[in-house]
Amino acid sequence: NIRAKATRVETVLPAQPVEKTYQSFGDVWLEVPALGLHTSIAGVPLTDGEWDVSWLNDQTGWLQGTAFPSFSGNSVVTGHVYLANGEPGPFVNLSRLRWNNTVIVHAFGMRYIYQVRSNQLLMPDDLSAIQHEQTPWISLLTCLGYDETSNAYRFRVLVRAVLVDIEPDYSGLQ
Repeated sequence: NIRAKATRVETVLPAQPVEKTYQSFGDVWLEVPALGLHTSIAGVPLTDGEWDVSWLNDQTGWLQGTAFPSFSGNSVVTGHVYLANGEPGPFVNLSRLRWNNTVIVHAFGMRYIYQVRSNQLLMPDDLSAIQHEQTPWISLLTCLGYDETSNAYRFRVLVRAVLVDIEPDYSGLQ
């Protein structure tokens, strides 16, 4: 069982540059019932070949250039394990997800229901999280194993889930 450890390290963030401004999608949000998670999804632009997720705070971010959540292909959504203030982030318990746990994307008045098919540890330079898919998948990605010496995380947690159902969204929640 993979467990995250609180860093309690506070990071001072500079102002977010205009070219790295996240896109808001309004009624597009993520629900992970097994984690009690309900959070918005923002669009993180690909700038100079990188996605800068520094300013996500307690929301999640869709990595632009991957399939949009709910579309065919592999949608990569990332979130912090710990926030800049050292408090737990939205994906602090991501490693606890198991086979058949549900991941739901609420978008356009519909619920896109995914079931977890894998939960794995990756090295930071492993790009398998962004692999292309023909059918709708969602890949949830976060960091794990903060190393104070290098001031970096040693691993990534990758949870992959496949779309199994689409139904009207009557929740009206966000």
